[in-house]
Amino acid sequence: MYKTKACGKCEMPAPGTELKALVLNGSLKHSKDISDTEELAQLVLQEMRTHKVSSEIIRLADKNIPVGLGFKENNEDDWPGIVDKIKASDIVIFATPVWWGGRSSLIQRVIERMDALDEEYRADGRSALYNKVAGIVITGSEDGALATMGSIMMVLTWMGFTLPPECAAYWVGEVGQPVAEDRAKRRANDATNHMAKNLARNLVYYAQLLKTNPLIPKKEAFGTGLG
Repeated sequence: MYKTKACGKCEMPAPGTELKALVLNGSLKHSKDISDTEELAQLVLQEMRTHKVSSEIIRLADKNIPVGLGFKENNEDDWPGIVDKIKASDIVIFATPVWWGGRSSLIQRVIERMDALDEEYRADGRSALYNKVAGIVITGSEDGALATMGSIMMVLTWMGFTLPPECAAYWVGEVGQPVAEDRAKRRANDATNHMAKNLARNLVYYAQLLKTNPLIPKKEAFGTGLG
């Protein structure tokens, strides 16, 4: 069970460093509809803006992301443009509602399509996602947040993202209660609000560290032998 933790500012390692944050919003709602997931992600971004972090949210439901494992599946595929934005970002937030105990089909599709980036990593010993910090935002009407969070974390760390402490913020409602009341309850929830603030602080802290001290593996050190 998550226990509400204190939140506060800290001394940053490289104040003034300009950073870019990208939110991949896996809500199944389209842009004309209000999304609880996006609203919580916006709260995290709001906390980041005091640290010279510019941001963009991509509503995946409005994009054409076909099934496949390649970098580009067809001429209408929006995935290559999304990858360009991921590569240009210092912070990437994976935001998803809980659907039947797991991540949304859209976040699952993103994970599947990122396999092409994993192949790049295996080919030359470097990951295009090294030196990028990842965070997770989850909303839902009932349980499932922790399991969803854990499964996404596993993928992100193996892909090459850096996951800072307290790298997620979530809120899930009580079982059997009216979904229409969720937004008001979430906004008033101190634990979720504190998680959002600590998530934002920690993402910026580690993004500044990696921006000024990037991890750069030497290509010649990469091999398949054991010694």
